[in-house]
Amino acid sequence: MGLFSKWAESLDYEYEILKTCTRHQSPRSKCEKCLDSCDIDAISIVKGVPVINNEECIECGKCMAACPVQAVAGIFPKRTVIQNQLVITDDDIPTVMELLVYYKKGIRAIVCEQEKLNENLEKTIDEVNSVLQELGESAFSVIFQKGGGSTDTSCTRRDLFIGWKQETHSWMKQMTPAKWRFNQTDLELAKHYPNHQFSEIKLDISKCTLCRACQVLCNKNCLTVTETDFSISAQRCSSCRLCEDICPEKAIFVEERISRHKTIEHPVYTKVCTSCNKSFETLSANSETCVTCIKRKGFLVAR
Repeated sequence: MGLFSKWAESLDYEYEILKTCTRHQSPRSKCEKCLDSCDIDAISIVKGVPVINNEECIECGKCMAACPVQAVAGIFPKRTVIQNQLVITDDDIPTVMELLVYYKKGIRAIVCEQEKLNENLEKTIDEVNSVLQELGESAFSVIFQKGGGSTDTSCTRRDLFIGWKQETHSWMKQMTPAKWRFNQTDLELAKHYPNHQFSEIKLDISKCTLCRACQVLCNKNCLTVTETDFSISAQRCSSCRLCEDICPEKAIFVEERISRHKTIEHPVYTKVCTSCNKSFETLSANSETCVTCIKRKGFLVAR
């Protein structure tokens, strides 16, 4: 290992929650995936947002893999990869998300250093192979090999995910405080599997008022409202469910389901309200009254 590599390896980057976290984007967000993934309870909700206790955090990377919007920044612990084979021990089992990314990085086999798979590892491999089958890909093979072979050609998760030794980074950039080394953004499955979507977004057109709040807050750009249609493209959707949480009419739903990528377009109609005579947009071809008048009428009735 070169002098710079040794220096870079010695740096300690504490995990942190970025402002792109859905709970930072809206107080209505209910996402707790980072909390649920942490086996040692090093993450807690403080004043509505997740906070990592760095004194307790062991930097296992599970919260990074679990975050649907890649808002947990940090560096993954080391992995050993030998000739496109991932060496795994019972002590550090990767998540399904990680394995799906490793697969697209060229890894096709998992080397187990024990005589047989433990229950958790077997469950993880079965789950990832099931997902790969749905994606039309071949399964990981499992090799049982004591010691995992030579480590002379080993690399780390850092090497796999961000390629920090690549020539595209100048030495000056490498010597600065290096946010570019944080590899959480490469955990977005959509860019590795562009022909598929991992979620389905459903819209109840009888409830939607075209307020556009979901479009504004979706940082994956899955939702687009124009004068002519409400377009839903779930290819980049990672099931953060912020659109669900913030919709005032509860008109949008997200379901985790793998399918071929497709775009759904709901036509937008421009009508003239029979009550106030003002033009309004609606997803219902039969609507004759604008949202403002409907709510005003409901308020008066309630009184």
